[in-house]
Formats: sequence, C-alpha cells, structure tokens
Amino acid sequence: MRLSKLVSASLISFSTSILYSFPAISEEIVVMGYRGVFEDNFKSAVVEPFQTEHPDIKVIYYGVQNTATMLGNMRAQKDAPQTDAAILDISAANILLKEGLIRELDTSKLSNYADLGEFGREIGGYGPPLTYDTLTLMYNTKAFPEKPNSWDALWHEKVKDRIIVPSEGGGDIQAILMMIIADKMEGGKGYRESLQAGVDKLVKLAPHVQTWEPKPDTYTLVANGSADLGIGWNARTQFYADKTGGLIDGVAPVEGTAAQINVISATANRPRNGAVETFINYAIDPTVQARFSKLMYYAPTNTKTVLDDATQKRIPLLNPELRSNLIPVNWIEIGDIRQTLLEPWRRNVLPAGR
Repeated sequence: MRLSKLVSASLISFSTSILYSFPAISEEIVVMGYRGVFEDNFKSAVVEPFQTEHPDIKVIYYGVQNTATMLGNMRAQKDAPQTDAAILDISAANILLKEGLIRELDTSKLSNYADLGEFGREIGGYGPPLTYDTLTLMYNTKAFPEKPNSWDALWHEKVKDRIIVPSEGGGDIQAILMMIIADKMEGGKGYRESLQAGVDKLVKLAPHVQTWEPKPDTYTLVANGSADLGIGWNARTQFYADKTGGLIDGVAPVEGTAAQINVISATANRPRNGAVETFINYAIDPTVQARFSKLMYYAPTNTKTVLDDATQKRIPLLNPELRSNLIPVNWIEIGDIRQTLLEPWRRNVLPAGR
C-alpha cells in the first residue's frame, strides 16, 4: 500500500511538472510567406524568438514560391482560408484588399505601428510595411573585378548569353521594374503613360538572356559562374555574398533603381483572437527588425531600428545619396495596372528571347 501510494504520488508530481514545464498552447496561427532563405531567416529572427516570448501562441510558417502563388492560394481559399496572415508585396496586398481577402487591423492597438516609416503605409491597417528592398544589378566578382556601375552593362557584347533576368512566368514585379528602368534609360514617358521605350530596349536584350526561369535561383547561378550578370534583390544578393565568400555582389547603378515593399496582412474570414495582431506587432518591433536585417539585409521599416555600421553599409536604402536617386514608383498604382504593364513583357519581350 505504501509503495502504491508512493507511485501514485510520484505520477501526480511528474504530471504536474509536465504541465508547468510545457505550457499549453492556446492559439495557433499560420503565416504564409516566401520560402527558401527568406523563410529560414525569418523563422530564426522572428518566429522562433516570438514563440519563446509567447509560448501560448504557436506560429506555423507556410512558405510558397512567390507573390503570384500567394494570390492564387488566397483566392482559392476565399470561402475557407487556411492562413491567418501573409507576407507579400504591397501591390498584391492592395489587390487582396479590393477582393475582400484581407482585413483591416486596428493600428491603434499595434504599439509599434506609429514608428513605421511613411513609405509603404498606403493601405494602413490592411498591410503594415514589414521590409524594404531595392532592385540590384548583381554580378559575378570574378567576371567583374570592378563593379559595373550602369544598367547598360546588361547590353554589353562581353556578357552576351551570360545574363539572367528572372521573370517567373512573366508575372514577377522584377519584370515591371526592369521595364520602368529601361524606359527611364531611353527617356521614355513613364509607366503612367507608356513604357514602350523600355519595352523596345528590353526586346533588344532578350536574345542575349540565358534564361528567364533560373533554377535553382539567379543568385546561385551568378555566384557559381554559370552567368556573369543578373537582376535580383539587394537583400538576397548580400545574403549570398556572405554565403559564397564574395563570389557575388550587387550594385545600385548610376541611372537609379527602385524600392520594393513587403507588407504583412491579416487574412479575412479567420477567427479574431488577437494572436495575429500580437505577432504582427512583434514583427515590426525595432529590435526584431534589427535582428532580421542583420541576417538578411532588408531595410527595416521601423524608424527606431538601430543597425550596426557593417550591416547599414550593405543596405542601399539607408544611403541618403541613393535615396535621392530612387526612381519613384507608386505600388498602389502599379497594383491597379499590374496586368496591363506585364502584357507587353509577355507579348513582346519574352518571345524575343531564344
């Protein structure tokens, strides 16, 4: 009897210790975002520390290829959404807003919202800005011991058939930005009127493009010498520069470049338990943003974020001289005419390739 009572007491004590050692999860949210290195670093810098600080909220990160995939998923799940939040570019978020697929957050309850920069706050609580980035001309450092300082390098004979311009089926925002940049180089009218000058310039480039659909990705192919030049995002270029020991680097050319905004939006028609707001507010916290920027070189959106000098020097948007040379792009306007802008890319530019 004594042994039986002792065993029972031990079991009760052990069960109680389990309850207190492993707090019960009261909420679970699914966050959809970009897969690959973005997913790996976002989990490390944001998701995992969040769960340490909020053990009652479980965050499942669902990685997908690109924004087009996110749009497709959210439209397909309109009546029964499977995700609670999405990280995507602001032009796509604006499309989802108009289709009623994301909901407005009460920004007065997000303690970090007031400290966000004005750039990217166009849709307010429907998508607080999470990251800023810039399009970059990336190059293999062995092929270019000196940095190419102009987008014109893409049209040079020496890199014929050694260029990669990612298009992702003709639907990527990099395609839109390349038309805008090429149009500016040719003294065109701009995207509000016509990008024909830019389209014509890219048609001349198309036969010399090695691939529009790089696999595994542009950064790897440029770094390993399969290509000499490519178009990509600064954040990923800097990340791969570290990973490859400097075999790849990027530059913001003298003609200027353009900035891109990723926002984080709450999905409509999902339970409102406050967990999503808690996570989003955490993701835009200055300390958390600094941690993510240090890992992946995205420009932080929270104006109170403090970065070390080494990280700051590798984020062009934090350079006042570059900011003054940015090509203005209103992503809300782009979202409204996205398909119209991409039509000549699909109809003229891609067919002109090999």
